[in-house]
Amino acid sequence: INLGKYFMGKIYIFILSILLVACNSPEKQGVHMDLWSFTASNNNPQLDDLCTLIIKDYEGILQGLAKNDTADVFARSKAAILRCDSLPNSFITKDSVLLNLFKTGLVNFQDELQGVVLEQYPEELNMAMNMASIQLLHLLGEVGYNKQAVYIFNTNGKKADLEEDGLLWISLNKKSNNPYYNIKNELVSANYILQEN
Repeated sequence: INLGKYFMGKIYIFILSILLVACNSPEKQGVHMDLWSFTASNNNPQLDDLCTLIIKDYEGILQGLAKNDTADVFARSKAAILRCDSLPNSFITKDSVLLNLFKTGLVNFQDELQGVVLEQYPEELNMAMNMASIQLLHLLGEVGYNKQAVYIFNTNGKKADLEEDGLLWISLNKKSNNPYYNIKNELVSANYILQEN
């Protein structure tokens, strides 16, 4: 019986220790920290130029989404997939780690764009575009994109509630139309800036 109390005491102390460590850990600045981070040390001007091409393609896809023009969304997504195939060959560097980060990010973005092309229902198309946005954001953060500020938007408009059914999108402009639930001429302000992370 004393042996049982001894083990229970050890378990109790272990659980208490975990709780203390968890309570004393600095809080994240929000859920977004799980979705992207910015690595300024990876910045490369040549990569910035290549990523700007991807962002422009992405913004074209968002324009089609805002107009509910699935044919345009699919055509622009396919074009962006093809561009992503050719971009690694345009990046000349001896930094194999950075090249691999870039290639991996492009592949992840392409995979999500393939999902966009395969969707047939508006809700699923929005979710697929949200996932593509997250992958593009992750890519831009990993390579330290710094040519222009990348503004991050959320459909629910609240910084703290990204996990509450918020769909993300990015833009090079501080204000943007919501491509998921477009209300004509209604601009929303960005929730975050990638480079300020």
